[in-house]
Amino acid sequence: MRVWRGMLLSHCAVLLTMAGCSKTPEPTVPGPATTAETGGSSLPSAASATSEPSAESGLAIKRGIVTVSADRSAFRPCGEQRDLLMVDQTDGVLTREFGGEKDADGDDVPMKLYIEAYGERAVDKPAPEGFAGTFMLEEALYAAPDGQTRGCDSPPQDYIVATRGNEPFWSAEVTEAALLWRQPDEPKEISIAAPQTQDAEGAVSYVAANDDHKIELFIDAQGCRDDMSGEYFAYAARATLDGKKYNGCARIGGRSF
Repeated sequence: MRVWRGMLLSHCAVLLTMAGCSKTPEPTVPGPATTAETGGSSLPSAASATSEPSAESGLAIKRGIVTVSADRSAFRPCGEQRDLLMVDQTDGVLTREFGGEKDADGDDVPMKLYIEAYGERAVDKPAPEGFAGTFMLEEALYAAPDGQTRGCDSPPQDYIVATRGNEPFWSAEVTEAALLWRQPDEPKEISIAAPQTQDAEGAVSYVAANDDHKIELFIDAQGCRDDMSGEYFAYAARATLDGKKYNGCARIGGRSF
């Protein structure tokens, strides 16, 4: 299990680890416009959230198609036409979550996945023949079989974090301005402005309330699979709407490239 670390854009463009700034930080969930501080860790304010990492920065979310095979893996960034050799610096999460399929000869079948991840191109590693460069995969934030979702055809989302769960079905989305809740039953949609956030005990929480409803959302740094679609998320979600509890998975949004 990876260590949850706080975020502070004014120090590291996107991330501030609890141990200090680093070149390859752990992915964390940023806070909305209004923040609170607990236990000595802090989350970004609305002013600091305007600082964006460059497209090539290891702090920017990368989107693309990964092909994982037994001998070597490739990453093709969205909008590009050539593959990069992918060096997996994770604990093999993609193979663990999506591998295992065999062909008639018993060999592993290559996996093709749409992913959102932290990583960067390696400027000091010569690319093998047939590759346009080398991509160092540092953290897989989201993954799904290619073709199962819109993938690269879907534009980057501007939410801070989006969550959803099944049975009962629900979803919640946090933006700089509001926390939006959706469900099949009444009330089908609730929007509450200016959610509060705090970072404590390995989770980031968001709380929003008005005269009619109170929503609490907790994002935990642990892998999560949608039990219906099979999509992989780097974060799990727990929610409470007016005292009723929900469980699901969480996906980081914000600026991605």
